[in-house]
Amino acid sequence: MNRIRLLSEDVVNKIAAGEVIERPASVIKELVENSIDAGANKINIFVRNGGKSEIKIVDNGIGMSYDELCLAVQRHATSKLKTDDLVNIKTLGFRGEALPSISSVSEFSIQSSNNDSMGEGHELSIKFGKKLTIKPIKKLRGTTITVKNLFFSTPARLKFLKTDDYELLVIKDFVKKISICNFSIQFNLFVDEKNVLASLVQDSTDKISRLRNRTNDVLGKEFFENSILIDEKKESYSFFGLLGIPTFNHSNTKNQFIFINQRVIKDKSINQIFKVAYKDVIPYNRFPQIIIFIMCDLHLVDINVHPGKNEVRFKDKNKLNSYLIQTIREALKKTKLKVSTTNTKHITEKFKKELPNIELKLKENHKNFDEIEEHKLLEHNTHPIYPLGFAICQFHKNYIISQTKKGIVIVDQHAAHERIIYENIKNDFKKNSISRQILLIPVIVDLDQTIFKNIKNKIYLLDKFGLRVEIFGVNSIVVREVPVILTNSKIKQMVEDVLEELVDFDSANLVEEQINKIFSSMSCYGSIRSGRLLETDEMNELLRNIENTKFSSQCNHGRPTHVELDLVDIEKLFNRR
Repeated sequence: MNRIRLLSEDVVNKIAAGEVIERPASVIKELVENSIDAGANKINIFVRNGGKSEIKIVDNGIGMSYDELCLAVQRHATSKLKTDDLVNIKTLGFRGEALPSISSVSEFSIQSSNNDSMGEGHELSIKFGKKLTIKPIKKLRGTTITVKNLFFSTPARLKFLKTDDYELLVIKDFVKKISICNFSIQFNLFVDEKNVLASLVQDSTDKISRLRNRTNDVLGKEFFENSILIDEKKESYSFFGLLGIPTFNHSNTKNQFIFINQRVIKDKSINQIFKVAYKDVIPYNRFPQIIIFIMCDLHLVDINVHPGKNEVRFKDKNKLNSYLIQTIREALKKTKLKVSTTNTKHITEKFKKELPNIELKLKENHKNFDEIEEHKLLEHNTHPIYPLGFAICQFHKNYIISQTKKGIVIVDQHAAHERIIYENIKNDFKKNSISRQILLIPVIVDLDQTIFKNIKNKIYLLDKFGLRVEIFGVNSIVVREVPVILTNSKIKQMVEDVLEELVDFDSANLVEEQINKIFSSMSCYGSIRSGRLLETDEMNELLRNIENTKFSSQCNHGRPTHVELDLVDIEKLFNRR
């Protein structure tokens, strides 16, 4: 008896559906991509019960004739590939698996009419893989596909779906991505007949304006306001999109939108590259918010990796990574003093809750504020108007308030000075020019025997950082020289922290990340401490240094160094506007 047999077409389709269709969002992805390939400029998406009960996609694309409609639901039938070339694929779909896979695990109907039909079309119905009917209907150009009772014929698959709310969340996430990726198409998402997401097509042909408008439609104005634009070309790669400023970050990678040759992509390795590019300017447990379009020659990327078409492979991933990091780092250097508007909103909301009925006090002080500003401008009339203005006062021995032409700035003196020290000492390190100060009284540091054994052969590395250290006794070291910039710091504690970083090094070959960790520890001790009273001149000197230091909008740990309050927002608090 022959033990090998061919699987039935029904089973083959259901197996294929397991690869292509994971959940309702997968159905929407495949159908919407077909609509885009069909040239639609308006796509409406309807869902009920998280897409489990019903999904309907309505487009105004080129539609299909009777013969095309019959072929479309057969496996590996596609209009996308004109040849057998799997390299130069310009369409989103090409496998010819989506429609037969979806129709094998649902109650499926497709209505379509093409340009030649003169208002006539056809409807094809399939129930869990079994073709039922095909009949003529009245239909304007375009295609409507309805998918009901997804996975009801495969209960094992159905039980792996999550709650309706979660499935809807995944659907919204995809619709946001596909909307951002296609400026020239109007998308509408209807949930239980309520329009929950609408993205309109703008008349402008300028891609920056269209990106701004589409981002505002889909993600809200806050995203664009807190981002910087990139538009760079490096060899065969071009990068376009928005990089969230470091203080505008997120708890996960959900707000990282990656598009490669106009295709929505999920790539954890690229997510990790973003993390690398933002190192030093964002907290380790936070993630940058990014929209990035990567365009490259088709032969440099393989999109035929997985049936879901979410993954790609690059011919030279290392080169792409290098260009990405370089592009992002160059852009971040230009952020200068830009800080997240979300911080400002949090502050003003806090004021609204906790500081009611103080308009009278502001009125009394308003004249004084004007006089102070006028005095400052007269006092410094030979200088330009500085972005961070001039110091007015210090409060709680840690925060500086400065006044600008537009409002006020609140500065965290320790966080700001920490970034300044950090950047200065890094620059000196790169130039091999860290200035040292011999300590009048050397500092002895006693160490745990285990730690001492671990680091005694690495101590010479500290010389690279401007620390002259020697073995002293059985389990102690003596610090004889420190960088000039750290002379007044708590040297013993600082050296202990640096040695703690040194313990984890497996090799004497320091890499940039390890170097930066050491400098971060050192600069924390060398910066102005919280609780230190500052004179006005000292506060203004700090403000000028912040303005002249790169990445100074956030400290080494990614926390904001200052927040801005616009006078307009302040006056709204007191109902002046």
